[in-house]
Amino acid sequence: MKLGSTLAKSVVSLSKKANRHLLLWMGIILSGWVFCYIIYYIVDPNRIKKNRRAINSNVGLPEPLKLSANYIGQESVPHRSYLITRTRCTQSVFLLIVVFTAPGNMDRRTLIRRTWGTDPSVSPSWKTVFLLGQAANNRTQNKYLEAERATYKDIIRGSQNEHYYNLTLKTQMGLEWAAKYCDFQFLLKTDDDVFINPFNLVEYLQKPDTRQRNLYMGRCHYRSVVPRSGKNGVSLEKYDKSLYPPFCNGPAYVLSSDLVLKLVELLDVKKTFQNEDVYVGILIEKIGGPVPLHHPGFRIRSCEHFEGTFSVHGGLNYYCRKKLFDEAVKERMKNRTGKASQSYDTAI
Repeated sequence: MKLGSTLAKSVVSLSKKANRHLLLWMGIILSGWVFCYIIYYIVDPNRIKKNRRAINSNVGLPEPLKLSANYIGQESVPHRSYLITRTRCTQSVFLLIVVFTAPGNMDRRTLIRRTWGTDPSVSPSWKTVFLLGQAANNRTQNKYLEAERATYKDIIRGSQNEHYYNLTLKTQMGLEWAAKYCDFQFLLKTDDDVFINPFNLVEYLQKPDTRQRNLYMGRCHYRSVVPRSGKNGVSLEKYDKSLYPPFCNGPAYVLSSDLVLKLVELLDVKKTFQNEDVYVGILIEKIGGPVPLHHPGFRIRSCEHFEGTFSVHGGLNYYCRKKLFDEAVKERMKNRTGKASQSYDTAI
């Protein structure tokens, strides 16, 4: 009996010690989980950025990113848009061409650089830059874009995510960069799938009878009914008029520098419009600007060369855009020398 009592007491004692050790280890494990949770969800900066984007999401619209050393110039002027690039134009230019492009469209940017995007003259008449936001949830692609920017020095970045409904934000950053960091006479906004004939456009803009101020020109619309459904549908709350103000098609339009400076004063990232070309028409109306000038040089859906063409948009593949540029160079050389030149070798 005495032996049994002793064994029972020993078992109870060991059981209490085991419980204490078990509770101790459970406390340690629980504390470790809590610590990991704090590090992962609260302290980690990448998680913070992701959470902020989720909170402030508007088709992938984040808070403005902090400027990295690559974008900071001598100035620290606050931006009205999501623009983060602060690179200045190294010289004044007659025509500044801003191209809307997407992160994955490097082949289109390369074709533009090798054809109409570059003026090889000693004193260039035009300069081309590409407008890009952020590749959403794709750090690798953003790194490639940064490498491309460092190589060609012709990419202007914004902190907004790339999306069709963020094109108005891209318009804002393009206008602001042009106004604050470049000295130009005219601005041409276009897309990376459009062919541009800069020879004809510069020649036209330099004519004595072309307006040097208050010019808004393109393939324009004057009494467009506001759609209430579909991809471009707009609610009455967003725009309560039945007709849009006059505006020019987004693929290619020209603004004189004085208008660009005025438009920048109206920029507000919280007051945008889903149709970027209509948005420009709305801003022009607000500043009491000119009625847009419709010009037949802004063409659509044609791979045939026509004299006097400024731009061609719609259904143009790689070879069609290259062909149009070769023909434009031939026309240019013919006008300058009086005879047709040999085919221009673009080395593509």
